Amino acid sequence: MMTGGAEQMDAQSRAGRRLLSERVAYLRDRLMPARPLHILDVGANPINVPDYDPLLDLGGCEVWGFEPDDEAFAALGADQRPGTHYINKAVGTPGAANFYPHPQSGLGSLYPIQRESVAFLGHRGWYRDDITPIPVEVVALDDLDDLPPPDMLKIDVQGAELDVIRHGREKLSQAVCVVPEVRFYRIYEGEPLWGKLDVELHQQGFVLHKLMFSKAAMIENSKAGRLKGKSVRSQLIDGDAVYIRNPETPDDWSDEQWKQLAIASGAVFDSFDLTIHCLDRLEERGVIGPEVADGFLDCLPEWMKK
Repeated sequence: MMTGGAEQMDAQSRAGRRLLSERVAYLRDRLMPARPLHILDVGANPINVPDYDPLLDLGGCEVWGFEPDDEAFAALGADQRPGTHYINKAVGTPGAANFYPHPQSGLGSLYPIQRESVAFLGHRGWYRDDITPIPVEVVALDDLDDLPPPDMLKIDVQGAELDVIRHGREKLSQAVCVVPEVRFYRIYEGEPLWGKLDVELHQQGFVLHKLMFSKAAMIENSKAGRLKGKSVRSQLIDGDAVYIRNPETPDDWSDEQWKQLAIASGAVFDSFDLTIHCLDRLEERGVIGPEVADGFLDCLPEWMKK
C-alpha cells in the first residue's frame, strides 16, 4: 500500500508525464519535422535513465547508443525498445587503447582512476589495484559512415568526452545541441577538465546553455563519521551541461534545425523559453503561424504562467 507521500509523488509523476505527452504531440503535429529527433548516446550504460527516455517511449526520437562495457551492453540489448540501435564500441580518439572496467559499472573508463583524487573525495574504494585493462579499438565519430548525423549528442564516458567531440567535428556539424558530462575535479588520470571541453565546443559553434545538475562530495576529513554526508558536500565534482548551436546567427540555421531544437528543448532538457524562441524564429520565416507559440504555452504547467 502506498503512503500518502508516495501517492502524491506518483500523482505528480503521472501529471508530469501527461503534460510531456501533450507537449510532444503538440510540437510534432504543428512542426511536422522530417523525422524523429536523432540522438547519439555515447556511453549509453543503462545504470541511469536518460532524460530522453520519455520522448523515446512516445516515439519522438531515434537513438544510436554506444557502450564498450560488455555487461552494460548486454543489459541494453536485454531491454531494447523500438527506435534504439546499440553498438558495442568505444568512441573517442581512434586507435588502440585500454578500457578500464570497474565493479561499479558507471566508473568504467578509457582513463584509469587516480588514487589520490578519489582519496581526497572520501571514495578510496573507487580505486582498485586489481583491475585488468581490456584492449579495445577506439573509433572516431567521423569514421562511422553508417551513422546518421545526430541532432543531439548525449555523452557520458567518464573523462573521454573531449576525445569524442574533438574527433566528431564533421558528424556534429549540423547538430543543434550537445549534452556532455563535464568534470570540475579530476578523478581519472590525465582526463581533460571542463575548460578544454568548453573551448572545443565553442570552436565547433556551440554555446553553453545551462547545467542540468551538478554533483559534489564530502572531502575526506577526521569527523566524516559525525557529519551527514547528504548535508555536507562541498567539493564540486561533475555535472551534465547543455550546449546549443550558436543562436545568434539564425540565418545559418535550417528550418529543420529550429524544429529539432524546439523538440529537444521542449521534451528532453525542459528549456521552454528556448522552445518558444525556436517557434518565434519559425514564425518569422512563415513556416508556422503566430498561434503555435501560444498553443505551446498552453501545454505548460499552470505554475509557470502568469
